[in-house]
Amino acid sequence: MKARWFLVGFGVLVIAGGVRTLVDPLGLEQLSERFLTEEGFGVAVVLRLVVGAIMWFSAAASRTPRALKVLGGLVFVSGIALAAIGLGRLRAIVAWGAGLEPNVLRADGLAAALFGAFIIWSLWPRRNSA
Repeated sequence: MKARWFLVGFGVLVIAGGVRTLVDPLGLEQLSERFLTEEGFGVAVVLRLVVGAIMWFSAAASRTPRALKVLGGLVFVSGIALAAIGLGRLRAIVAWGAGLEPNVLRADGLAAALFGAFIIWSLWPRRNSA
């Protein structure tokens, strides 16, 4: 099941981004700048739509099918919402977020790392009972 391993890889990337934000909360703005171009914005929208759909369809094979279906739906809808708000508003949101306290950004990083870990745990194959 290749979709499972795609999502596990995605979870690893989410953990890495979360840990980076925990260590250097002000670096989150630099990380988000990659998505503040026309091309980067398109990638962000498509990535959310694809990851959300793959989560939705992979949920049945996971340890937490209901939770993964809900999360997949939310990620997919966030892709639609991101497309709807547009690049200009996204830039304004990022500028607002850059002004938040470092500990608030660290909490965001922790939440991201936990989200990534949950994805990995949910989709990691179980040991065979022998």
